[in-house]
Amino acid sequence: MQKPILTETTPAGSGNIFRITINRPEIHNCVNGETSRLFLEAWKKFRDDDTLTVAVLHGAGEKSFCSGADLTALSELVNINANEREIEQTIKYGTGPMGGSRIVQIKPVITVSQGYTYAGGLELFCHGHIRIAEKQALFSVACRRWGVPLVDGGTVYLPRLVGNAAALPLIITGQRIRADRAFQIGLVWEVTEKGKGLDRAMRMARQICEQPRDALLADLSSAIRGVHLPIEEALLLEARNIYPVIRSESIKKGVERFNKGERFWFR
Repeated sequence: MQKPILTETTPAGSGNIFRITINRPEIHNCVNGETSRLFLEAWKKFRDDDTLTVAVLHGAGEKSFCSGADLTALSELVNINANEREIEQTIKYGTGPMGGSRIVQIKPVITVSQGYTYAGGLELFCHGHIRIAEKQALFSVACRRWGVPLVDGGTVYLPRLVGNAAALPLIITGQRIRADRAFQIGLVWEVTEKGKGLDRAMRMARQICEQPRDALLADLSSAIRGVHLPIEEALLLEARNIYPVIRSESIKKGVERFNKGERFWFR
């Protein structure tokens, strides 16, 4: 029996790429209880393992990134009969029905869509710091049709990524949009030809691994954690990165490369 979540570690540059595949293509990579549990394990591994530099999250097959929760297995994802104490514990300490969606990654994550990216799948897609879509990809808060809420970060990430002007119509209507429209509103960073999305993501991941690590992680953390702080607090948060990074080995090696005349542009 195939595992619904596959992981693979690929060495690159001075780091490692951690590839996570949602592997239920026969039902559009919908997430059931086992898939959620295994995704949570993979997501925690990426967060906690310092040898892993970049995560690439994608769906198996040609049709879907992920079409959201498997509604035939809803009771596996949410305890429908929870009492008041269990509800409060889930709100405070839960990790999200899709598995790990309440974990905020502060190492680079690339998400890749080659098709249906619906409901909870759209929520997972939004966890990418770089979001790539093949030109035939479709995006929708499709759960609007069935009365299922966004509880894996959709109401948090969508407004932050694309602003209320684009997020609220998506949330209210469940309208489908194609990759070109998703690119226009900022939901997608780059659109590729069919079948080229994962290759592009892995190429990006390898280049990220070639760059000095400490400054990248410090800047990413500051950008994520400071985005909604008052500007003075955000600047203070950023300033805390000065000495840890300036004293790191990666900046020493980076300056050495500069002094040798080496130049690198992201491609």
